[in-house]
Amino acid sequence: LHLSGEHELAVPPLAMPAPRADSPDALHTYPAVALFVARAQAALPGFALHAGNAQAVAQICRRLDGMPLAIELAAARMSLLSIGQIAQRLDDRFLLLSTSRQAEPRHQSLRLALDWSHDLLSADERALFARLAVFAGGWSIEALEQICGDAPSQPSLDRLEQLVAKSLVTIERRGELPARFGMLETVREYAREKLDASGEADALRERHLRYY
Repeated sequence: LHLSGEHELAVPPLAMPAPRADSPDALHTYPAVALFVARAQAALPGFALHAGNAQAVAQICRRLDGMPLAIELAAARMSLLSIGQIAQRLDDRFLLLSTSRQAEPRHQSLRLALDWSHDLLSADERALFARLAVFAGGWSIEALEQICGDAPSQPSLDRLEQLVAKSLVTIERRGELPARFGMLETVREYAREKLDASGEADALRERHLRYY
């Protein structure tokens, strides 16, 4: 709310297992997997996590960045698709992750949820959001200013601060070292669509290449 005395509390994505690090019983202890299993059982009574599907479920949760809404929408597809089919279709996650069930409009699909967040941005913030998709592994303040600057009115730091505040950009603090910034891969894929539609993609990638 930007009030005096206000303190921020970071709410990270649901915890996820590392690749092939746990048994099916251990995977149940991760909130992302537990949520998938609970919602899958609602869609497909009798569904259970076992040695044959546990790693595929964990992979789905990781590819969806531990985002609760995305995991719920993926698990709901168990009424029609197998675990393997869901995993294969995540390359087009915005088409896969939707539902016809009654819910608030922005909770009916992953795309609508991101559209809702994107619509809250100013024009300058939307421009920076799209440009940030050029970074695959995160970025520094210096890289941001050199590659994604040139806003018509709002400085890059102000726009970045707003994207962090609206949970579209993540921040990694490393002690006394400069912070690094990034996006969840699902959010970056959405931003990449915006970048491609903007007509700036080739120029941004050329600037990115020259900088690094």
